Amino acid sequence: MILKKIKNPYLRYTTILLLAFTLIISLFILSVYVGVWGKIPSKKELTTLKYQQASEVYSADSVLIGKYYLQDRQPIPYANFPKHLIDALVAIEDERFYSHSGVDYKSMLRVAFKSILLQDKSSGGGSTISQQLAKNLYPRTKRGKFNLAIAKLKEMFVASRLESIYSKEEILYHYLNQVSFGDNTHGIESASLKFFNKHAKQLTIPEAATLVGMLKATYGYNPRVFPKKSTNRRNLVMQAMYKNGYINEKQKDTLPQTPLQLNYRDFNYNDGIAPYFREEVRKQLLKWTKEKNAKGEDLNIYTSGLKIYTTLNYKMQLLAEEAMQEHMKKLQSDFEKSYGKNAPWLTNKSIIDKAVKQSLPYKKLKALNLPEKQILDSLNKKRE
Repeated sequence: MILKKIKNPYLRYTTILLLAFTLIISLFILSVYVGVWGKIPSKKELTTLKYQQASEVYSADSVLIGKYYLQDRQPIPYANFPKHLIDALVAIEDERFYSHSGVDYKSMLRVAFKSILLQDKSSGGGSTISQQLAKNLYPRTKRGKFNLAIAKLKEMFVASRLESIYSKEEILYHYLNQVSFGDNTHGIESASLKFFNKHAKQLTIPEAATLVGMLKATYGYNPRVFPKKSTNRRNLVMQAMYKNGYINEKQKDTLPQTPLQLNYRDFNYNDGIAPYFREEVRKQLLKWTKEKNAKGEDLNIYTSGLKIYTTLNYKMQLLAEEAMQEHMKKLQSDFEKSYGKNAPWLTNKSIIDKAVKQSLPYKKLKALNLPEKQILDSLNKKRE
């Protein structure tokens, strides 16, 4: 044997240990590949990727007035992704995306060196866009370092299979339509509508960089909750775009000066225009889908991505609601005057605090984790 030729006992034992360690690691990787630690989806399964889609409710004049969903997702074709959105994603998340086959081993070695030897926690995860897609499609269910190692290996195998099935454009299509932006918002179209009230194809470079920047930490870089952190992250994304040749020097210097301007619109069941009308539409749709499914269809108003066009005129409804609000203000004013200075909402602290807690300013301050008493005192002073 070759080992017997190594006369130095320390060197021989070290070589034996290294060979044993290599064998164990190889067997572990093989065991993950063959499914000992959980089944890995086959190529056949990966060719039919399906995910939940929100059903959209439109007015008679084609304005989106609401959605029905379990996951707020609206898939759009690759052609609707602006080039600078793709550039921003690749620049910050996976700059060698177009040259690897699902796993960027160079990036993984860099991360391993920085994380293990230099203890640099800011080194990132080393996962490619394909690996992140695999993680989104098959979320991790168990915690712990050992389970993390298994999950990482599974994601590498799935990423390689995805790359063997789909083109780079198709990988990006699935990723940007699948990825979560927090708050039950999935896919770039839903995120764009939520934070900027515009379609993804209309996003500017700073807006696209803002949403791409969120992917590192959907809550920590949420532009509505943490505008300063989100702006810094956005600028870092644009710096990466410049470094990779996607924007020029003039854009690199001027775009970071663009103020963060959100046009936030949350598509939930209760807020927005005509909530009672939308609820009646929902009830009728439930009945309609039940009848269709009895005839062999497979429809679900929360997951099938239906497009529902109604008879409601958006502009007329806005005018009607504005008129009603003005009328209600007058009725409310007359009602309050009838109580005078003895009104319970002016004297009863429990009623006042309850009303404050239901207000939007309270919810915003609460999201910053400020003490309850401090929030109530601050808002009550402003009210006075």
